[in-house]
Amino acid sequence: MQNASVSLVDTSLDDLVDKLMRQQNAAFIKDGFPGALLFATGLVELAPTNYNLLATLSFLYADYALFVEDENVEYAISLFTTGTDYGMRALKVNNAKFRKAVEEGTKIPEAVKHLTKDDLKALTWYGINLSKRITLQLANPHEIIDLPDAVAAGKRAIELDPNYAWGASWNILGIFYAIVPEMCGLGGGANASREAFAKGNQVENGEFGLINVFIARYLCPLIKDPDLFDRLLNGVIAMDSCKLGNGLCMINEMAKQKARYSLENKSKYFD
Repeated sequence: MQNASVSLVDTSLDDLVDKLMRQQNAAFIKDGFPGALLFATGLVELAPTNYNLLATLSFLYADYALFVEDENVEYAISLFTTGTDYGMRALKVNNAKFRKAVEEGTKIPEAVKHLTKDDLKALTWYGINLSKRITLQLANPHEIIDLPDAVAAGKRAIELDPNYAWGASWNILGIFYAIVPEMCGLGGGANASREAFAKGNQVENGEFGLINVFIARYLCPLIKDPDLFDRLLNGVIAMDSCKLGNGLCMINEMAKQKARYSLENKSKYFD
């Protein structure tokens, strides 16, 4: 009976996420996210060690935080923080070797070697949540300390499957390389950033609009190319939102919202 209940809970959340992902009205999606998160959090309380529920909740927190970060940074940081925690919970639940290593004090960049393709969903959204939480607080030295963990998560996810989640983990590397100067010896700089973003764009043949939003926001200011900034963002706004993943319109609707904000606030990126 308990297994049947957990299976029903799992299916309920998967159905909710699928319906949310296929919505094309950005305002409706954003307004509906808090309710979806409450529902999903309630389901996790019923099955607190269910890997798929925990990993899916990490994904939902990342998505909602991306929706709101431009208008409310502090709220987005809190969402990314919660999403990071759910991602880590999922990884520990799903992989005993990883859990043991972390609990015994092994640093994340070393511990991720224990993660496998079975952990990819949680690993991807753990990395996305953590990297975005950090990039919203780059002036905070405490946040910078966690940057190697985010990069290690992104690199391990790419090693396991570079095409997973529309190539989302390439964004982690593209952003990281753009914000870390080349002379630091950490593989950063404009060329490395450009290459990472290009590899991400190849996965969905340029139909994953968030990648071009991140190129515009992070790489274009670095290479001082406001014209490319405009072209990329206008291209996102003009794209067919629903080509991604055979109808997963929500992601590109979010990208369009962020593209419009970026164009309206261009001076923020080019001081």
